[in-house]
Amino acid sequence: MDPSVLLNNPQLKNISPEKLQFLMEMAGQEKGSTPKDMAAALMAASAAAQKKGVGFESSETDLIVEVLKQNMSESDRKKADMILSMMKGRKK
Repeated sequence: MDPSVLLNNPQLKNISPEKLQFLMEMAGQEKGSTPKDMAAALMAASAAAQKKGVGFESSETDLIVEVLKQNMSESDRKKADMILSMMKGRKK
């Protein structure tokens, strides 16, 4: 993903500069935009964020996922939702 998408997205304007910087780094490293790629990137980013002491609220994570899904086809968005739902189920 082009990191400028994050900078120019009005939905992310209220995220702290530290979190936005972290997201920009993550977006620059993302290799694909398939649902599996997105899920893997989110898991890796979550681990990296924890190591750096950056935490995201549930609402922020949901918003980030929605931004990442914007460039996906409708069928890929549905697959991403299914994968993310399964991931959330594992955490409980």
